[in-house]
Amino acid sequence: MAHFLFDLIRGIIRFTPYPIFRAKAWVIAWVLYLVSPKLRRYAIESLSTAFGDAISLQEKKKIARRAFFSLTLGLADLIFYIARPGRAADAFVLEGAEHLKVAHDAGKGAVIAVAHFGPFVAMLFKLLYEGHTVRIVMRAPRNKIFADEIMTREALFVPHPIYSTPLRECVVACFSALRQNEILVMPVDQNYGGPGRVFVDFFGHKAATAVGPAAYAFKTGAPLFSAFAYPLRSGKWRIKVEPVVLDRTQPERDAVYAATQELTTRVESAVRAYPGEWVWMHRRWKAVPRPGEI
Repeated sequence: MAHFLFDLIRGIIRFTPYPIFRAKAWVIAWVLYLVSPKLRRYAIESLSTAFGDAISLQEKKKIARRAFFSLTLGLADLIFYIARPGRAADAFVLEGAEHLKVAHDAGKGAVIAVAHFGPFVAMLFKLLYEGHTVRIVMRAPRNKIFADEIMTREALFVPHPIYSTPLRECVVACFSALRQNEILVMPVDQNYGGPGRVFVDFFGHKAATAVGPAAYAFKTGAPLFSAFAYPLRSGKWRIKVEPVVLDRTQPERDAVYAATQELTTRVESAVRAYPGEWVWMHRRWKAVPRPGEI
């Protein structure tokens, strides 16, 4: 039944012009925004932590609303691209493709750190069209049918997931992806309470951050990149892929910490440039260091 319903939705979308689909997504986004007071409050709190009194409450509300719509519409586009993957090839301009080619030719895979910024998942369709095999580390959907019957369907032209739990299975799958010369995509901008986290500077405050992207790159020799999609006036998005220097002459702990800080600094730069594209609804600074943590 899950397959049937999903395929039915895909069939409908295939015959739906994008402007009509987008207009419907806007309506849904407005409804979700209006019925989500807790998320709106979290967004204002996060904006206050980041900017203090440098921007007005009215401006914070405007950014929070834009962030909510960016996330919702990005997820809607993801559904559209699953149904009509050819559309994604035209929606994005890839800058830095030469870095990924060099990485592919080296045969060790590549680790790309991303943020919940703009169409952060939908942009991966562009990498698929460039001929790369893409795996993305993510939390397992709460709906088991959705996770088992849709996300893992090999026939779908999508970046296939590696679920972050159970942890052991996740680690094995990540190493396997790099050994097979695949691109491993991992978010680096969320509050993290798991083992091996570090606290790095983000908007002048310490934020608990997963070291996964830097750690996998260090251990395997795979190159490390950051990738963000920036909006263009044409309505398209520019995906900027940039290498991150990982000093393997240093002890692993020091090199991984420095690279994680560099990745977080890049996230902050992107968010400062386009504050309405990041998920301020997330409580990024929720965790505090425990004794002995850095």
